[in-house]
Amino acid sequence: MHPDTPDLPPPPSSHAGLANLLASLAAISGGPSLPATPLPGLAAALAGCRSVILLVVDGLGTAQLERHLAHSSLARQRFANLESVFPSTTASAVGTLLTGLSPISHGLTGWHLWAEEATPGAAELLAILPLTRRGGPPPTQAERQTWAKRILAAPDLPVPLDLSTRLAARVTHIAPQSIIDSPFNRAVSQGARRYGYSQLEAMFACLRQALETPTPDRLHYIYAYWPDYDSLAHQHGPDSPAARAALQAFETHLNTFLAAGLAGAALLITADHGFITAPPERLIHLDDLPELKRLLRRPLSGERRAAYAHIQPGRVEEFAQRARECLGHALWVCPSQALLAAGWFGQGPLHPRLASRIGDLTLIPKADWTLKDSLPGERDFHLLGMHGGVSPDERQIPLCLFR
Repeated sequence: MHPDTPDLPPPPSSHAGLANLLASLAAISGGPSLPATPLPGLAAALAGCRSVILLVVDGLGTAQLERHLAHSSLARQRFANLESVFPSTTASAVGTLLTGLSPISHGLTGWHLWAEEATPGAAELLAILPLTRRGGPPPTQAERQTWAKRILAAPDLPVPLDLSTRLAARVTHIAPQSIIDSPFNRAVSQGARRYGYSQLEAMFACLRQALETPTPDRLHYIYAYWPDYDSLAHQHGPDSPAARAALQAFETHLNTFLAAGLAGAALLITADHGFITAPPERLIHLDDLPELKRLLRRPLSGERRAAYAHIQPGRVEEFAQRARECLGHALWVCPSQALLAAGWFGQGPLHPRLASRIGDLTLIPKADWTLKDSLPGERDFHLLGMHGGVSPDERQIPLCLFR
């Protein structure tokens, strides 16, 4: 903890997080160990399974489970409480779920990522999951494929990001048809069989099909991802009728799926992060603070709930002091290297470009504050539901187990 941020919460757990969950799955597959330690008791709970499904419900934090599905089969089958990664956002958490590595190693530090290696001689500020530019012209498909190769499959990474190459298991990925064969997903699932689906019911049909595929003499690991609750929570709020209805629909289809039996498999259900409601009046526009914005040497990256600031040379202390004076009530101003040393980005081999991606300072909004800047031509929009920060509602996630 940095002396200027004494009330900052502790970093994510090194024993009960997503990397620990993946380490458990690697252990039962018989493959090489991953950097994190396995979750206590999970390997024993999965003993004898021929197949293990890991189903990720995007955005279903512990708070959302307890508020909206308190009497559900999910709530009854909760095996453990986990913590998301930092920042508590899809790009970083799914990065861990798809690689088995913490952000310190996979280097996916938020939705917007400063990628020095994206284009020779011209670094890019990218939305890493869709692989699009922030504030620039739409990329060609060839550009997106090149970025995926350079950022996600680079030869200088400490370990391969493709988990399929490191698990002693047959691997299947199930995701919406719109993203299953995206350059990002192809780069991090090269050794996996992939199924795309269009509707919630079709996702469970894909799970059934994958379960019925024989995999003699080795574990079948099935990773599935469902994004609908997250999308509705962003648009309408995590406690909105639309978001709650999506969770109820998920529970209904889940129970139908379970009623047909798991055929020697185990089903694990977890999330990448939780949510907060972010009121529009608590959004800080850095554009309204020109004395701060002019000290940046590039636009903010990361998240609205965890933003990385790259400061003009020799002006870091000036920016930090000014930011604490005018925004200290609403956010923590943290030296990024201090967060790294304190374990906020997890444990494991250091990604060679992590330092450049997290910048000089990390700005972490408190309570329900959010932070943004803007680029010329960039569309201004507000998301009522947000995540990425350090509140319990964002970082605490359930792990449910069905046998």
